[in-house]
Amino acid sequence: MLREAGKDNIMNMIWAITPIKSFKRPKSRLGDVLSLKQRRVLVKHMLNRVLVSQKKSKLFKKFLVVTEDKEVVKFVKEEGFDVLLQRRPGLNQGITEASLKAKRSGAKSILIIHADVPRSSSSILKSITKKHKKLINEFNEGITISPDALGEGTNCMLCTPPDVLKFSYGPGSCLAHMERAHRKGIQVRLYRSKRLEFDIDRDSDLTKLVKKSGYTKVADYIQSIENE
Repeated sequence: MLREAGKDNIMNMIWAITPIKSFKRPKSRLGDVLSLKQRRVLVKHMLNRVLVSQKKSKLFKKFLVVTEDKEVVKFVKEEGFDVLLQRRPGLNQGITEASLKAKRSGAKSILIIHADVPRSSSSILKSITKKHKKLINEFNEGITISPDALGEGTNCMLCTPPDVLKFSYGPGSCLAHMERAHRKGIQVRLYRSKRLEFDIDRDSDLTKLVKKSGYTKVADYIQSIENE
């Protein structure tokens, strides 16, 4: 009973970490269909959606955005969330700095989710965390990965403890994380989710998002979220 209580405590000390590089020139692949101003509106909206889904889930002791951009720092603070301005550039560097900050502050687990996963919800975060908890109850440590639609990227990942694995974000990160975990004897679970696999990188992704939001024109959708 005491052992199980200890494991429950591990899963009650989770930090949510959301990396976002910058607002300066975001989502350059969408440059053919969105102006720079529209792209900034979109990434701010998606970041807010991700953070709100974390807050509504009531799973996390702390919500931490990590970034290279002081403009992001200002925006996140105005939205009422904590933010870390990373010391050195790079996605893996930023997530590593955030994970170490979480561990030093008492976090036993972290959930990392990218800021461009607009269909994230409190219920889906609860679901993936429940799956990860089963893993931890059995093995004490491990990672649970929710990949992108192609099974290549790592859109969301839970890690127990926060520094259980050296991060390998970038092209093919899902397989890279799994291989690194297996080499170290770390248990891995995959969690497939239509919501978590849906990220916004290309024109086709944006078209799907616009349709799912009840609009037929991209410009109308952007105007709607700008006015929220």
